[in-house]
Formats: sequence, C-alpha cells, structure tokens
Amino acid sequence: MIDAAVSAAAGGACAGSAALLFYAEKLPGLNKVTNKLHTDRAQAILIATASTAMVATPAGQWWNETVNTVNNWSVSSVGEWTGLIVTGIPALFVTAIFVNDLVTRKVEMRTRILGAVMPVLASTIPGPVGEGIQSVLAWVVTTVGRLVAGAFGMA
Repeated sequence: MIDAAVSAAAGGACAGSAALLFYAEKLPGLNKVTNKLHTDRAQAILIATASTAMVATPAGQWWNETVNTVNNWSVSSVGEWTGLIVTGIPALFVTAIFVNDLVTRKVEMRTRILGAVMPVLASTIPGPVGEGIQSVLAWVVTTVGRLVAGAFGMA
C-alpha cells in the first residue's frame, strides 16, 4: 500500500511545476536552457510525486484501496503465481521502462504517463523486490515533495 508521504498541496505544486516545465520546453527561447537543466527528467519525477500525493486525497485513497483489493483478490482467488503475473509483472515492467527512460534520458510522453501510474502499480509488486522499489520510490517522492513544498513556502 502506498503511504501518503507527500501532502496534497505539495502534490499540486509538483503537478503545476511539471506543467510549467513542459510548456517552457516548447518555447524557442527557453529550449536550450531546459535541455541543459534536464527538465524532461524533472517533469517525470514531479509527475510521479504528484501522483503519489493523490493518496492524500479521498479519491486517491479509494483508488489505492481498489488496486490493493484487486491485487489481494487475484493472489488469493487465482493463485499466488498467477496473481504475481497479473499484478507484479506489469508493475515491474512499468518500473523498468520508467527508470530506463530516466537513465538514458529518453524521456517521452510515455515516460510522463508511466510516472503517473508507477506509484500505484509499485504497490502491487510482492516480496522483497516490491518492498525495495517502494522504499526507493517513497524516499524519492518524499525528498522531491519536501523540496517543492519548501520552494513554495508550504514546509
């Protein structure tokens, strides 16, 4: 289960900052600056942080509970290994693609979308691998959330 590590206000600030960076990339005068500052990577991480902050809202709590209920149902009803295939494998795949895009700096629109769904999917990865991914993700989004909240005077 995802923890509400980032407040909804900080998540909103992250979403707004990601949108601002996205549109700044499109401006001819700022294109060189945004490219040097790696704003494409920052956007993907800000979107993942904003998505994680959604857990702090009632809709986010509902979505998180629904995903975990489906995960628990698939593991118990369909079988442990089939449940792993239904929920864990797609989540690992999404995580691997997201990390690969950030490392290779091949950030596209799909990377931004994966950043939005990855925090929810990461909670479905079972075992120590899932716990490790969730710990790293929680550390990253908490750090980014604190930085953005501090920049906007919310800390």
